[in-house]
Parts: sequence; structure tokens; C-alpha cells
Amino acid sequence: MAGGEQVEIAANGGTFDAYLSAPKDGKGPGVILVTTIFGVDRDTKKMCDDLAEHGCVALAQNFFWRDQDSGVLEFRDFQRAIARAMRIDFSSAMDDLKCSIGELKRRNICNGKIAVFGFCFGGPYVWRAACDRLGIDAGVSFHGTFVSKSMKPGDQPSCPVSFHYGDRDDLAPPPELEAVRRVADATGCEFVIHAGAAHAYMMAGNPGHYHAEAARKSWDRALQIVGALRTGTAPGMIGVSS
Repeated sequence: MAGGEQVEIAANGGTFDAYLSAPKDGKGPGVILVTTIFGVDRDTKKMCDDLAEHGCVALAQNFFWRDQDSGVLEFRDFQRAIARAMRIDFSSAMDDLKCSIGELKRRNICNGKIAVFGFCFGGPYVWRAACDRLGIDAGVSFHGTFVSKSMKPGDQPSCPVSFHYGDRDDLAPPPELEAVRRVADATGCEFVIHAGAAHAYMMAGNPGHYHAEAARKSWDRALQIVGALRTGTAPGMIGVSS
């Protein structure tokens, strides 16, 4: 398994820390992981390392570096994590995401293609990165929270976007799923519902929510998408839903 390193990235007002994991040989697409409210935890780092094993340059940045409570939190710190997520300035965080995109594109191990993966809290960032022309080539949202609130009339993503949800997600109830599905269908994006999965089903370190089958299917699809960015073929997702 590849091993990552801590890096510092310049941003407006300072620098933020990030975990970077790269393939041992050759170039590959860059993948930026927008974390859950808990930050760059063990699950996130493992995903970065797995992406590196699949030929990607994976980066997970600390979106909470401006907050007084900026470190990685545990699941038992749920209320602290919620509180700081509520304090984050979305515009500033989007600027940080732009900095990470630029950072990866400048690295010679990146082939110039960029995907953004968002988990829970990260879902809205995937959508806005695709619609606000941040120069990305694919986006994947895993059990994104409040994604519909980030959607604006007339939005049209500049790249393929794949949405994945569980049908038992208490933070994305049926009205939210329907709202996101409508926009996905209207814009030619992929929308997938995984039966039996609850919120945060991707996070193996969260035994109360992790759903192995849904996580495997979602991750396999994400790897297909970044694999297409590595080989220069089309992701083949437009119009797919279940």
C-alpha cells in the first residue's frame, strides 16, 4: 500500500495542511477528497492511499484550518464537528479548494486531469466545483449533505458528476433525494441509490454506519471514473441512475 505525506498549501490568509498520496511510478489524475465534518481521519487517508495504488495523485485538505477547532475529530466529538462545520465560510472554503486544484495541476506527477470526491459535508463542494468552472474533469458525491441547497437555477456542470446515496440516510431524507435526483436527471448526471445504506456508509471506521456492499459498489464506480481520466476515455456515466 502506498504511503502518503503531509504537505502545506498556500491559500488566502495563510497556508493549510493536507495529506498527499501519489503513485510510485508514472503520472495520473489528481483526486481531491473533501472530507466529512471530522476532517482528514484514518478513513480518508486510507482512501487516498488506495487511490494512489490505482495510479492517482490523491489529496485530502484540512478544510477547517481557519477554525479555532481545526484538528481531526473522533465520532464521539460529533457535536463539536457539527458546530465547526456550521462556522465554516463556504466561499473561503471554495477558494481553498481552488488552491488544491492548482497545487495538483502544478505537480509533474499529475496528468492535468482532476476529480473531486466529496463525503457528507463535501457533497456541495463537488457540485459547485463542477458548476463554477473550477477546471475539474469529474466529481463524485458520497452521501452528500444539503446538496440541494448548493444547487442554483440554471446550473449546468462542466464535467460528469456522480451522486451516491443510501436509502436510509437520515441526513438526506426522501425530499432531499428527490430534489437532487431532479437536478441530476435534468443535467445528465449519474444518481445512484444503494439499498440498506445509511448516512456515512462509506466510512469503515464508523461501525454504526458503514455498509460494506454499498461502500464497495460506490468506490468501484469512483475508481472507474478516475480510471477513465487516467486513460483518456469517457467515464460513461451520463444518464445512468438507479
